[in-house]
Amino acid sequence: MKLCNGTGAKPGTYPTSCPDCKGTGQVTRSQGFFTISTTCGRCHGDGKFIPHPCKECRGHGRVRKNKKIQIKIPPGVDTGSKLRIRGEGEEGERGGPPGDLYVILYIEPHDFFSRDGDDIVCQIPISFPQAAIGAEIEIPTLDGKKSLAIPKGTDSGEIFRIKGKGFPKLGSHGRGDQLVQVIVKTPKNLTKRQEEMLKEFEKLAETNGKKEEGWKKLFKAEN
Repeated sequence: MKLCNGTGAKPGTYPTSCPDCKGTGQVTRSQGFFTISTTCGRCHGDGKFIPHPCKECRGHGRVRKNKKIQIKIPPGVDTGSKLRIRGEGEEGERGGPPGDLYVILYIEPHDFFSRDGDDIVCQIPISFPQAAIGAEIEIPTLDGKKSLAIPKGTDSGEIFRIKGKGFPKLGSHGRGDQLVQVIVKTPKNLTKRQEEMLKEFEKLAETNGKKEEGWKKLFKAEN
């Protein structure tokens, strides 16, 4: 507040003692045998009166203005995290020090990743052959792409954990993990040859101990 420097009084004038409460901030009135003290209605308990208010703040000593500031977001914050920015709150009354600004964070959802505490979760589609005979696939992480080995016989919905690829732990060292859930996609729009191979595989799978060998044989023949 530059014009009155927070005093609330017009430049060249000064607040005076409140004429109603004589500077005490309270007025006293008698009611029968009782004496009751209440907050002064003129100075609102301040004890001072401004006969010539500042035209900019109208005697309040403060004006409301919008201000943009830059803040540093520490790694690992989550929705609901609260940041305290010292000295960026409202100005104190009558030139007093400003308060603090509290920023409540909201994390926008991601199209691919989700969060579980310090862990990051994602779903990766794999084909039926990859799940059956195993594969090496490439997956996205917060640090770039990483190779993940899919063992043979993997079921749809199975979860693989990659250590240290999650979120930084707020206020401490280390990171969470990345949890990768694989989803086996059922093939659609099969060709006639593919349908024949699957029917042949189904027959081979009925033979004890021949399921895996039959599957490998079929896909080797296809390639």
